[in-house]
Order: sequence, then C-alpha cells, then structure tokens
Amino acid sequence: MKNYQLSERRTYVVVGATGKTGREVERHLTSHGHDVRAVARSRGVGVDDAVALERAFEHADGAFVLVPFDLASADLHARDDAIAERLEHAIRRSGVPRVVLLSGLNAHLRRGTSLGAALMEERLRACSVPEPIVLRAGWFMENFTDGLGFRAQAENTGVFRTPFTAHRPMPTVAARDVGQRAAELLTQRHPRLGVHELHGHADLTMTEATAILAEAAGLLDVAYEQVGYEAARASMLASGMPPSFADAVVETARSFNDAQPWALAPRDDETTTSTSLRDWAHAALAGATT
Repeated sequence: MKNYQLSERRTYVVVGATGKTGREVERHLTSHGHDVRAVARSRGVGVDDAVALERAFEHADGAFVLVPFDLASADLHARDDAIAERLEHAIRRSGVPRVVLLSGLNAHLRRGTSLGAALMEERLRACSVPEPIVLRAGWFMENFTDGLGFRAQAENTGVFRTPFTAHRPMPTVAARDVGQRAAELLTQRHPRLGVHELHGHADLTMTEATAILAEAAGLLDVAYEQVGYEAARASMLASGMPPSFADAVVETARSFNDAQPWALAPRDDETTTSTSLRDWAHAALAGATT
C-alpha cells in the first residue's frame, strides 16, 4: 500500500472538475502542489470518452469520482449507470490505488436522486480498489439556488415552496466543505477506509433555512410552504426538467418526509463541517439579482 503525505507531489484524477465540488477538490490539491487530471467535457476529457477517460486514470495516485447528473437524459438512472460503468472500467484498467467517491447521505436507501451514487458505490466495491473511500454528503446548500430557485420564488411570491416537509431537520452542507474533505481523504497518509458521512454545519428544517436565506438576501416576511408531490412535479416539468429527474426529486422528498433515515452515523466532530448556511447564504445571495 502506498504512503500518502500532503508534502509529496502526486497525480490525482478529479471527475466533475468544473462542478462546485470538483472545483474545490482541484483547488485544494493544486494548492498543495499536486498535479490534477481534470475530467470534464469543457476540459477535454468527458465521461463519455472512454479512451480519454482511461488515459486520465493511467498511473494516477488517486481519484475523486462522482456520477454527474445529466439533465438532458430521458432516463436519469440509465444514464447514471452508463456513466458509472465507464468509471468502473477506467478504475479497473488503471489499478488506481485510492478512490474517493462522492455519494449521497441517503444512498443506502437506493432511491431518488442518490440512486446513481448508490450504483457507483456498488461498482466501486466490485473493483477491489486497495483504498476505497465513500464520502456520503448531506443536502447541498447550493440546491437552494441552483435547483430550487430560492431568490426567484421569494421575490416573486414571498413564499419558498418545495415538496420537503417544513419541520424535519435536514443535514445541510456546503460544496466547498465537501471538496475540502475529499481532497484531505485523497492525500492523507492513512485515512480510514470505507464510508465517511458528512452532515455539514447543522441540521436545519426548511422553515429555519428559509428564514436564514431570506435574511441573507435582504428579503422580509418570506414564508415556507410544502407543496404536494404532484404539484411539485408539474412545476418542475413546466420549468423544463425531464420527467425522470422530476420523479427522482419527488422520490427523494418522499423518502425524507416519510422519516427514512438519511444519516446512519451520529453527528460528531468528524461529520460536522465549518460553513454555516448563514455564512454561505450571505456569500451566495447578498447583492445577487435574478
């Protein structure tokens, strides 16, 4: 087994390098003097280019991998599995000794938007990688802006609506904290192998999160309202979201609302991160315009 130290220059693959988490992984690695092979279509190596993908993994010391959402796909989970299959093939052929896989905190449920990550977890286990690490992260703060359109909803209606229940606390994490932890796990000398959970800074209800987001955006009297699954699905379809992805979002909300356990480990110092929703929201929403 190889020894890893932050001070030793190594070569790492970063899948999804132009995404919010991947960018943070790359930034942390390069700031410590490591070489990064970026996997992203805009960087010349896409997940659909099997030859380029395999070349990127050759002789690498480690890899950060994820299954990126493809909103252009008619069948989300079929697309997820196709990407996972190509990643598995590249991992097997390269013999890369350490892989950090970004997964979802609820991946063990094999439902909703985290099913693709669950499929990749299974493929990673089948690869017999010497040092496999699965980083299961909670609800990304970025979902409030990128997926749910908090500001547009709040400014236009004074109400923030999602299909998630108002009163069950949700583990909430910032992409930059996930990226930092992934980079640390890639480069630590002897990291704990297996599943790591990342619960984020705090567990927040949608009502609590709405109040924090509204204050950061300079908006007054924004209420939170849970909408029904069919209404939520219709709204997502009207916005142009493919049916398979809308169905996955609804299934994720349903599993959460039914109190199915997302986190399996207790919140502790290891699972807790530093960026609060308040700090993230002030950076993401203050002064922003629709």
